[in-house]
Amino acid sequence: MAATAGRFAEDDLMSIVQHRRHGSRPADLVVADGAHSVQPGTSAWADFGRKPA
Repeated sequence: MAATAGRFAEDDLMSIVQHRRHGSRPADLVVADGAHSVQPGTSAWADFGRKPA
């Protein structure tokens, strides 16, 4: 579904297929979760739209 929606860049889908074909177990894959996110968060937007004091 992600490929159909265009959510992969050039050759990403083929890379995933080849990775799976070589016997990689799902347990060996890295899964992102909220405890280890690389997202900077939304605190930078806390004052957005507020008038300066």
